[in-house]
Amino acid sequence: MPYFLYEGRLECGQEAELIGTEAAHASKSRRLREGEIFEVQDEQPQRFEAKVLDNARNRLSFIVENRLEPPPESSLKLELWQALPREKALEMILQKGTELGVSKFVLFPGYFSQGMRHASKQQDALRRWERICREACKQSGRFLFPKLTVFLSLEEALEQKPLQGKGWMLSNIENQNKGFSDCGSSDHGKPQRVLVGPEGGWHQDEMRIAEMSGFQSIILGPRIMRSETAAITAISIIQYLQGDMGTKSYKL
Repeated sequence: MPYFLYEGRLECGQEAELIGTEAAHASKSRRLREGEIFEVQDEQPQRFEAKVLDNARNRLSFIVENRLEPPPESSLKLELWQALPREKALEMILQKGTELGVSKFVLFPGYFSQGMRHASKQQDALRRWERICREACKQSGRFLFPKLTVFLSLEEALEQKPLQGKGWMLSNIENQNKGFSDCGSSDHGKPQRVLVGPEGGWHQDEMRIAEMSGFQSIILGPRIMRSETAAITAISIIQYLQGDMGTKSYKL
């Protein structure tokens, strides 16, 4: 169930207010009215059921009624390492990846990425990317926000974050015929990394670096996919094979 974020700590019986964008969303999008019940999450984080007391302009006052058991996070620690694609494609990857249970996004410009090669530009964009993940968590009812880290290259990312679990590098090499179903079960408790290239694909030097770091090259089939399609497909397949997808009914 979608929820709202409260800046601070909440307790049962406490009266508090949503302000700013959260209050505007509650008023204009959800159209919450006095007496309605909704879910709110504080900074701890803790999830609560609350009742609207008053919905004034840019402020929504409420009383906290019950503490809720937070929904479980994915049983699979899944990291998406994404060479920066076009901005709209990246926004979709972050949104859908968050909904699918990605625990960490690692972003970096690939050899064939366009733009975003300077640290200052990446830091400016980081706040927007984090907001997209946060909104996707709220929409999907997810409890914990995924971590998001930016590096200046794949080489720098691997130097600072060496592979400790299993790693898959999506490839379109014609003689490569290995898919996820051929890769065996996951190492219990260790993260799995999926490495996805930008629209132009991987440079041979990037593939060499990844393979030397322990990544296995795999393909998703005979068709050439967009970067965002490949990322979302790979995440879905791994979650189905080794995560929690299909273990609980979902709501549209």
